[in-house]
Amino acid sequence: MIRRLRDGLSPKAVAGTVARAVPVPPREPDRLSLNRMPHPRLWEDPEWRTAGRMLALPQEEGWYHRKAFEWTHCVYGLERLGALGPSKTVLGVGAGHECVLYYLANRSRLTVATDLYQGDFVDSVSSETDPEFLCNPQKYAPFRYHEDRLVGLPADGCNLPFPGACFDVVYSLSSIEHFGGHARAARAMEEMGRVLRSGGIACVATELVLEGGPHPEYFTLEELDEWVIRPSGLVPVEELDPEPPPRAYVDDPVWLPDQVLKTPHIVLAAGDLRWTSVILFLRKPGPAALLRGTPRMAARAGMRRLARLVPASRARPRRTNVGFANASDYFWSYSRVV
Repeated sequence: MIRRLRDGLSPKAVAGTVARAVPVPPREPDRLSLNRMPHPRLWEDPEWRTAGRMLALPQEEGWYHRKAFEWTHCVYGLERLGALGPSKTVLGVGAGHECVLYYLANRSRLTVATDLYQGDFVDSVSSETDPEFLCNPQKYAPFRYHEDRLVGLPADGCNLPFPGACFDVVYSLSSIEHFGGHARAARAMEEMGRVLRSGGIACVATELVLEGGPHPEYFTLEELDEWVIRPSGLVPVEELDPEPPPRAYVDDPVWLPDQVLKTPHIVLAAGDLRWTSVILFLRKPGPAALLRGTPRMAARAGMRRLARLVPASRARPRRTNVGFANASDYFWSYSRVV
């Protein structure tokens, strides 16, 4: 098996195979689950609601929206995992000009927003990818932020223009399902795993089918593992909480496109299909975690042979071109690379 992994697979495939051997931790008792679907109960948690207030989101009683869930839960989870701070670099994939970017700019050394900034989403209800963001991000800021720590770049999420292992955090909220089908979503996840540093955190939200599937772009629970988690080579920070939204929201969903502004906005419907959001926090395992997760491989082949499967275990992490003091320095380097 070791020889097959070493000789018959690419380094990317080996990394994914070994990462899947790392056990997924159980959920923390008495705390909100991180990997989960939206539920009204979240809005009752003071700590979780604080994350929403930091994003300047509405706090009215009974105002439940799955986009607010994604934004709030992303910030809540990244803070709880200790993923942010003044030395961190953050990448948004399919990020548009969403409010999370401005919060992350205040909680990182550099936050890079990538999107196509063209196409159908420019003219959507929320104009989520207005190209003006690239030259005037201040226009969309919901609160004050460090302007020198946020930069927008046009980029395809399936072909990110960055070297490997150069971001501490990568996030993407309800974007990968719009990249052109499951295979393209898997490619985007592969890219996110590639640019993430060892030990870094990825936060990914996408569409989860509750009833009426399968669907060519959205995911069932089984497809979530096949097309989202496995291609990334990352390991969930905890087991997925299987609790769906309350049945009342499934029976009385938001019908698209006619009810796009309806709230509560938790479960969506088109024809027989019912779906909601699901959010995942994933970690890029370092060499120590890989070794702990593969004792039988280590015992069978020896530590040296296992190390050859994971070159990072014998090399210091590469410092790459995302090592700049501000956004203007980053623009200069990006122009040289691209």
